[in-house]
Order: sequence, then C-alpha cells, then structure tokens
Amino acid sequence: MLGQLIKESASAALQYYSHSILIAGVLAVLWKAFSNFQIYHSRPRGVRIIAEPYSVRRWFKDFDFILKGSTQILNAYGKLGAGSTFAIPSMAEYQVLTSNPSDIEALCNGPEDQLSFHEAMTDRLKHYYTIYKFQYGDPDPNDSIPRRVVKVLLRMQLPTLRPIIEEKVKHGFEAQLAKGKDVGDGWTALSTFLLSKAVVEESNARIILGKTIGNQRECVDAALRYVGDVVVAAEIARQFPTFLTPIIAPTIMRWSGAMSKLVKFISPVVEERKKLQAKGLADMSGEHRDCIQWTLEASKTPAQRATPRVVAVLIGLLLASSHQMSMTLTYVLYSLCQHPEYIPELRSEMEASLNADPDDPFKRLYLLESFLMEVARLNPPDALVVQRKVKKTVKLPSGAVIPPNNLIAVPQQAMARNPALFPEPDTFDGRRFLPENEHIRATQAVTKLTDVKYSYMYWGPPRKPCPGRWYASYTLKAVLVHILMNYDFKQENEKARKYFLWTTAILPLPTTRILFRKRDASNMV
Repeated sequence: MLGQLIKESASAALQYYSHSILIAGVLAVLWKAFSNFQIYHSRPRGVRIIAEPYSVRRWFKDFDFILKGSTQILNAYGKLGAGSTFAIPSMAEYQVLTSNPSDIEALCNGPEDQLSFHEAMTDRLKHYYTIYKFQYGDPDPNDSIPRRVVKVLLRMQLPTLRPIIEEKVKHGFEAQLAKGKDVGDGWTALSTFLLSKAVVEESNARIILGKTIGNQRECVDAALRYVGDVVVAAEIARQFPTFLTPIIAPTIMRWSGAMSKLVKFISPVVEERKKLQAKGLADMSGEHRDCIQWTLEASKTPAQRATPRVVAVLIGLLLASSHQMSMTLTYVLYSLCQHPEYIPELRSEMEASLNADPDDPFKRLYLLESFLMEVARLNPPDALVVQRKVKKTVKLPSGAVIPPNNLIAVPQQAMARNPALFPEPDTFDGRRFLPENEHIRATQAVTKLTDVKYSYMYWGPPRKPCPGRWYASYTLKAVLVHILMNYDFKQENEKARKYFLWTTAILPLPTTRILFRKRDASNMV
C-alpha cells in the first residue's frame, strides 16, 4: 500500500515537473523569437552588419558573443580596416562600433537624451539593484554630485591625501603578503588579481569613507566583496530577460550581504556628519576630508541630501574607483614580469624622482608613465569604450542610421592595434609614450596616463573623461613604487592564462599568481 502510494506520488511529481520543463522551454523559445524579432526590427541601416541575429542557427551563437565577444569585434575590425563603422548583434541589441573619426566625435559629443551614457550603464550594471537603489533622474538629473565630489577630491584635495594613500598602499600590500603562500627561498605566492583588488580597496575605503569606518577591517572587506558581487550580479542578469532582473540581481547581491554591510557602516556616519555640518563642526579639512563630507557639501537639495541617496553615491564611488584600477594594476604587474628589462631603469628613475622633489615625488616618473600607458593600451578592461544607448534615431556622419535601443561604442581594443596610430601595435614598447619618441613628437600624442584624446580614450571621451583618473594614476604609481623599490617578483608560471573573456569584458583570472621576495635592505625604501 505504502509502496504503491510512493510510486503514484513519484509519477505525479515526474509528470508535473515534465510539464513545467516543457512549458518553460516553450516560453524560452517564444521569448527568444520575440527578442530576435525586436532586434531585427531595430537593426541599423547604412552600416555593414557582421552577422544576422534572427535565424534559428543564430540563437546558439549568442554563446559565442558571451564567451568571446571581444574577439569577434577584434576580428571584424581587422577585416574591415581602420576608420570603419560596423554593427554586430549581441544578446539584446545591435552594437554599432565605430573607429571613424567623425563618427567618434559625434558619439562623444552627442546629447544625453539621444545618446545616453546613463541608459547604457543601467543596462550594463543594473545599478538600481547593485548600487543600493541608485537612480538617475529627479534627485540629480545631470549626475553632477559624483562628478563634483571627485573633481574636488582630485583637483583640490589630492596633494593633502598623498601621505594617506601611500600609507594605506603600504599597509594593504604588507597585509596581503602576510597571507600569501610561502614557496621557499624567501618567495611568497599571491594571486595577482586578488592582491591588486585588496591593495586598491585599502586606499579607496579610507579616501572615500573616511577615518572612522574606512580603517575598519570589516568595512574594507565588505567593500572588497561588494565590487565582486556587482560584477557577477550584473553580468548574470544581462543574460536573462529584463523582467527577471528584479529577481536575479537582488538574489545574487544578498548572497554575501556585502552591500547591506556597507549600508550599515555608512548610514550612521552620514547621519552624524549631517548633524555636525548643521552646527558648523564639519567641513573638508582635518579629519572630515573624505568623500562623505564632499558628497554632503556637493548636495544642494533635500532629495540629494537624503541619507539613502548619499549612501548610494558613496557605494557607487567605491565601485567606480575599484574595478578598472585593480585590473590595470594586475596587467602592469604581469607586464613587468614579462619585460623585466625595464625594472632596473624604473627603479633608478624612482629613486631620482623621490630624492629630487619630496613634495611631488611622482612628478618625474616619465618612463613609468609611458610604461603604464602602454599596458593600458594593450590591456583595456573592456573591448569597448564610450558606450551609449540610442534613445532617439541618430544618423552618424558616415551615413549610418541607428534606431533606438541599440548601443554605439568605440572599439578601443581594436583601435589600439591600428598601426597608423601605434607603429608595430602588437609589440609591447614601454618607451612608446616618452616625449623623446619620434612618433610622439610627430603626432603630439598623449604623454601622461591621465591625458585623453580621440585616439587614446582609456578614460573615456575627451569632453567628459573619468574624473577619477588623477587619483587612479597616483594610487597606481604609489603601489608600483612600493613594490619595485622593496621587492623582487616574478610570475609563478609563465605559461599560465592571465585573463578570460565575458561578452566585451576582459577580466583577469584570480588563479594566476606572482611570487614576491624582499630585496636587500640597502635598496629598500
């Protein structure tokens, strides 16, 4: 009797789940068909389309874009040549990619209501769910608070923050080194990417969140974990229909609880700082020189000053300051391991610069500046830059007509391989951007990592580049000066893979390690 009941229950359950799977499969096919129809209906005109998204065979090609989107773009650029504008279908829209100078300028200078950076980042980051319900719109329609905050930080306050940055860099690196694996003969093995993330976050937490909570280990660890959560949540949510985003993204963000922990750390400090500011006891000097204070002083309306809004801005700054900088540092360390011939000259330059101008010790690091630019040229964190979502139909100077809901961007990874812009583009040349370089003199190309022009947009468009690039540049230099002057290092396995591809992102593998060993005491600083 019991056995029969179990069999009947199992049969009913199997039938139920079989029907559910069948229904889910049918719904998935219908959704994909509808999605492909929408993509086809909104296809760009007057531009070379690399592949069509609406055949049955193409449905499975989406996985190609997910796993090697940057390679597809690089290959298309190689076939069509420099100065081309072409389109390639991704998961939910066409990506129109231009290296045409006139099209690039039109893209960079297009109005937000037609070519929207905010909408593109909403699709990419799902920031309502990943940045504490942050929304562009009524509280700050022009996104002026973060830009004002960072501008004040970088252009007015950075000189006073240098000792703090250098102290946090040293502390962060030494703490990670203590956690590394001893492999004998004085060498310690560390994951290159995890080391870079930890050292960068050590400085970011202090500069952004201030002395009260920015020095607390639990808060720094939460910030470090939070950045990884956002990348995972946003990228996974992008692979599913948008109506599932409110389920998928919050579920992933709740997994570690890092964002919730940050909110609990930051909210009381914001409330307390608002009270002090009302009494005239808090300003951008002394112990209140941090992004909490700068955000409050940049916020002019009650909606902007609401604690949840301020907290969301601060969490967003943590994300923005960590992601690209930690990846760049990772690739710089790999490049130094691959080209150790630069290390003695870099050390000599650092020693001379540190002794020549203690007030601005990184001012004369010309070779390091060029080396960093060359690493950034060959190792962008994403194949695309200046990503804009089309809100109203736009016609580019090349004649391409792009309907709404598509994406337009510049294929920076591909353009970095253009021999007309960079002679022998596939060869690493750490001196490529030195002022005495013949090509530099002839073209007046950029000579500083923080500079931006249409042929080198690592930090975004010339009109509105990343306002945090001075801080990022200084922090990168602080890390490298500390490491180069105090440690020898080498890659544990020279043949190990260093990165993996995910759609257009190029992400460092956390499993690849570098070995560190302290230098002779007489050479250390």
